[in-house]
Amino acid sequence: MLDCSGKACFLAVVFFDVVVMNSPCAMHAPVGSRPSKACIFRVIPGFSSDSSPGCIPIIAFATHDSYFVFQNCSCSAVEPHQRYERDNLMADQAPGFPQPLSRRKLLTSSMTHGGAFVAAAAIGPTLFSGRALAQSGDLRVGWVRATTGRLASSYAAIYAGGLVAIEEINAKGGIMGRKIVAVEEDDEGSPAKQPAIVRKLKSDNIDIIVGPAGASQVLSSLASSTPAKMIQCGLASPQTVGDATKYPYNYLLGLTNEQEGARAAAYMVEQLKIRKIGILYESTPFGESAQLASRETIKKLTGQDATAVQTYAMTASDLSAQLGNLQKAGCEGLIIWMANNVHVGMAFNGMERMNWLVPSIGHYTLFNDALFDIVPASAMKNVYAIFFKNWTYTDTQKVSDRHLSLAKKLQGYAYTKGTEPFVAAMPQYDFLYLLKQVVEQEKSFDVEAIKRGMDNVKNYDAIIGKISFSPTNHCGISMDDITLASVASAKDPRSFVATRLRAPGA
Repeated sequence: MLDCSGKACFLAVVFFDVVVMNSPCAMHAPVGSRPSKACIFRVIPGFSSDSSPGCIPIIAFATHDSYFVFQNCSCSAVEPHQRYERDNLMADQAPGFPQPLSRRKLLTSSMTHGGAFVAAAAIGPTLFSGRALAQSGDLRVGWVRATTGRLASSYAAIYAGGLVAIEEINAKGGIMGRKIVAVEEDDEGSPAKQPAIVRKLKSDNIDIIVGPAGASQVLSSLASSTPAKMIQCGLASPQTVGDATKYPYNYLLGLTNEQEGARAAAYMVEQLKIRKIGILYESTPFGESAQLASRETIKKLTGQDATAVQTYAMTASDLSAQLGNLQKAGCEGLIIWMANNVHVGMAFNGMERMNWLVPSIGHYTLFNDALFDIVPASAMKNVYAIFFKNWTYTDTQKVSDRHLSLAKKLQGYAYTKGTEPFVAAMPQYDFLYLLKQVVEQEKSFDVEAIKRGMDNVKNYDAIIGKISFSPTNHCGISMDDITLASVASAKDPRSFVATRLRAPGA
């Protein structure tokens, strides 16, 4: 609710272009809700009125899924903020109204009672639970992740950046005076759970979702959240989730599998000068898309395909055959697309046993300190992982104080220990700060206003790099902000929590 003490605020509703109600009292105009055949006007600071602040709501005006609570005051004309199409307005759509409110009754009531609606029916507490009131309370954000099930421990850490952002933003007054509240929904890591979660959040008047995590989970969620017009930041990296023509309300603040695949191959060819390149990848959507991008880039830069390509099922208990085939093919470098520590350990331990430690490049899950417990340090010497340039340092370039401050805060969450670079690459921190900027720029929490602002973001200075969106492209990061870093540099005393040494020439 707005605090109108010391200043006048104004809310007006026009019905068929006739002002029938206004109020100097504390209320946001519910521009984000599904409208009736009314025209909602913005709250206008400084508008004088003959009513005093603090008057008591005496009636609510109901639409399909919202309640607009008004105060008794006089009528006056104001400039419209947003006009809505005519729709069916029936007072009996809200509890407490025994009959429809016609245009005539509205006008008669406004003239008879000095601009006030008067209802004989009692107003129940449900009238104050709609979207209009939600516009002026806490900003509730759906926080979808696995808190139970086999993926729960893995997913706990990757949301830490978002928790830091919420704490920082709320400490400075929130977003336009509204504090962010994460509304947790446990999806158990299951794609099948997503539609019900989206429906529940929408029914609770929540229009912004952070999560879920995982490509299958996000795609399942988007199938429901897109028609519901909910702003979303799903944690998935297939390029398709950033296709704004398919998913116009989802925003990808991170690198895609395709970007990873292309950057890895380009570094192998252009910096390491290796032409005989092997690829080993897990049989998942991530592995498939990343290896295809690597092969396309290799062919573009060398005129030929990868020397050898091997894959494995996620149930694999040994990778000796795949590694043997890659070695026999004469591969002088490996691009490894795997996100499971068990298989990463199998691969590098196998290469160590074979005395075949060729330069290798992989996903940023390689920045997991647990690897040093299962793989000899000697096997990691020439291993590099995709990372964001802003999180890397060189002999002459330091990581910014802004990044070091965030790294220190991430360190405060015990469950991030050993995986901090991976956590630092997650999008929630940047998404919430970008949301704040867009809402304040648009001066609205309306979904379409947020979408309009997001679609026009250009070179936003995010933690991970410069973010830009357009109405057709919601993949925000550019290749210029994607680099490679040394996995072994985790042991470098210059590395602080999430920072790593940039790969030579990257």
